[in-house]
Amino acid sequence: MSRSARFAAVALTLKLVLGTLAFVWILWTVRNVNPRAVGMTLTFPTLNGIVLLTVTDKLADEIIVGIFPLMFFNSLLPALFIALRRGFHEWLAIAICLLIWAALAVFFEWPTIWPYRSNIAVATGILICICAAWAFWRLRQTGQPLPPPPARSEGLRDFLRDRGERIFWFVVSFLIVSLVAYAFADAHSLVGRLSALPLVPLFVLHWAVNARRADLGELRIAALIGPVAVMGFLLVFAGTLGFIRTADGVLSPWYWPIGLAALLIEWELTRLAIIGISRLTYRI
Repeated sequence: MSRSARFAAVALTLKLVLGTLAFVWILWTVRNVNPRAVGMTLTFPTLNGIVLLTVTDKLADEIIVGIFPLMFFNSLLPALFIALRRGFHEWLAIAICLLIWAALAVFFEWPTIWPYRSNIAVATGILICICAAWAFWRLRQTGQPLPPPPARSEGLRDFLRDRGERIFWFVVSFLIVSLVAYAFADAHSLVGRLSALPLVPLFVLHWAVNARRADLGELRIAALIGPVAVMGFLLVFAGTLGFIRTADGVLSPWYWPIGLAALLIEWELTRLAIIGISRLTYRI
């Protein structure tokens, strides 16, 4: 193995380890959220944020343009999954969801579509806001009171045992994105689309159905609100990175500490925004 190949392997391993630790931290911070926030966190920008930070040779603007359409599709996953599950076996429903997602990803990478990718992202952003406003109104109209917090906080051992499979699917997702980013130098928007790979959300839906811990009807509606918080995060974080790396990929000497600190802070703000919005949908 050449020196450059060894360096790339070490860099990939470090990204996977640190990215996974970041994902575990996010899971820990949202472990006691209310039922409606569960739906809103299906599109939480964990993988998106890590990809924006670590894929330094890609254009951040094009990555974000690639994310928007498939992020919106991910907010529709609960409704699609529930509808498909009524007529098919659960794992077949998951497979169909992934096939539809892959077909959309391929379609948006079609060369004929390239000149319109920014327009599509803007149109998708407007559609996200409209759907989120409708979902907020629909949940608010139920007049349900905010449920009480859990009687006891979940311990670390139970937390890791219950979320082991979710962590595994995150590692798979991050590995796929990282390998594509390494292999294809100009795949800016494709990397963005892959950072919306819905392996983790589909597992959460599988868990919610089998553990019966969430009202699937409410989860389906609440999921439409999540992308609003993600859009805010993506735009603010991309702007933050613009101060510490140039469009040509030249990094500030303090890129990694500043970028990582900004990622953690802006994740936390996104989490607080999701929890705040979810609480407003209840009668307090």
